[in-house]
Amino acid sequence: MKRYRACAALSLVLPLAACRSAAGPAPEPAALRPGAEPALSTTPTGAEAPAAAPGSAPRAGALELGDPYFPGLGNGGYEVEHYDLALDLELDSDALEGVATLRLRALHDLERFSLDLYGFEVTGVTLDGAPVSFERNAPVLGPRGERAQSTELLIEPATPLTRDAQFVVAVSYEGEPGARPDPSVPFLPGTGWQRLESGVYVMSECIGAAGWFPCNDHPRDKASFAFRVTVEEPYTAAANGLLREVVDHGERRTFVFDAPDPMATYLATLCVAEFAKLEQTGPRGIPVTTYHPPEASEEELEPFRRQPEVLEFLETRFGPYPFVAAGAVVAHEGLPGALECQTLAVYGRGLPIEVVVHELAHQWYGDCVSPDLWRDMWLNEGFASYSEWLWAEHEGGPEAYEREVRSAYRGLRDRKVGSPFDPGVASVFSARVYTRGAMVLHGLRREVGDESFFRILRSWGEAHHDGNASTADFTAHAAQVAGRDLTGFFDDWLYAPVTPEVAVYEEPAPSGG
Repeated sequence: MKRYRACAALSLVLPLAACRSAAGPAPEPAALRPGAEPALSTTPTGAEAPAAAPGSAPRAGALELGDPYFPGLGNGGYEVEHYDLALDLELDSDALEGVATLRLRALHDLERFSLDLYGFEVTGVTLDGAPVSFERNAPVLGPRGERAQSTELLIEPATPLTRDAQFVVAVSYEGEPGARPDPSVPFLPGTGWQRLESGVYVMSECIGAAGWFPCNDHPRDKASFAFRVTVEEPYTAAANGLLREVVDHGERRTFVFDAPDPMATYLATLCVAEFAKLEQTGPRGIPVTTYHPPEASEEELEPFRRQPEVLEFLETRFGPYPFVAAGAVVAHEGLPGALECQTLAVYGRGLPIEVVVHELAHQWYGDCVSPDLWRDMWLNEGFASYSEWLWAEHEGGPEAYEREVRSAYRGLRDRKVGSPFDPGVASVFSARVYTRGAMVLHGLRREVGDESFFRILRSWGEAHHDGNASTADFTAHAAQVAGRDLTGFFDDWLYAPVTPEVAVYEEPAPSGG
């Protein structure tokens, strides 16, 4: 994700705004240096307990996954394997009717379980085709005394589900979707469903997905998706994955998308507006589709025409592109940045090529390899920000790369921004994560050399493809690939409150006269 402050010229300002690993999380460093923030336990406070012994009583799934940044987020007791979302949207009234069909697997004998769902009226729930009891958690008062929305859908099977059982839950719901308040973006009304004059744009990082469909809303639980979205003419619906079919109903149309690769819920998107399409082909025949305003100028479209070129370059650094499709949605209006929705990044209007590079790099780092917990966000944003420096090097040579590094360092040297790891929820989208995170990778490249460095980046995606990984996983991986102990390096460059000194290029003072 990248965020931009408004400015007179189109210039880059402060940046803000996938695969379950077979092995468990590696241990965190034994200790951070004095003065740095303490490491949190890698065991989530609300995580499932170890599997019960055979014959033990069924129990309820946990009401959260234990992410300390977002208490109550996610759910335990099961994992989602697939989402099928059938959505009927009336833009004139902002009314959404949906049926979300989820295929799940029980992680232990399961007495009851929950899904995240923000707002909406739930009109029915079935389990394997049979109606089942459900309830919503009671709304509570918000910080200003307002009545908050319900956030959980509680489901109780007629008989307990056995460990490893696959089951299908279908939730029928309706209402008027909206953005969900999110403490990671205090500068915005919320994340998720954004209703603008031209239509709908969904950007859900970090907790907005539950604001438009019932889900297990944490990056740890990734699943494949299918979408059937019905809207009135002349609107077009765009969602993740491949467009399989458009069904014409006369005054309405249904757009059918298939996203077969595992995806975190916050990366799912739906955008509905009057769009034209730019269709291209990327590496190895991957379709690259850009949805854009019909009146968009050639200047506005030029960065998106270069997506196949950018993907080809990034493959030389990161390895093969990990998904079945790539592309973009360009909003009619300005948005507060861009988001790396899997296979279909969403952009505000009029953004430069560097933002396209950033969001495409996220397809490897953030989407294919997703964070274990939200405190690991630098593994998303530091890597994507560093990709902009690699692009500068590709376009302008080593001197252009060094200018990027020195410019970034000038912005950090007078501020103790802190370690990019575990920045706190209010600083998830900050220079501490983006710029300082990119600086860690710059230091690592200098420490181990280009051959080992790019081998680290490529093999990182291979090792955790379609899964999740933590900061400790990355430091261990880098040391293993480099073939030596990197504890001292990471203590200085990653965990210390101030980044090590980098030579800074100073512009010469103008001569008098």
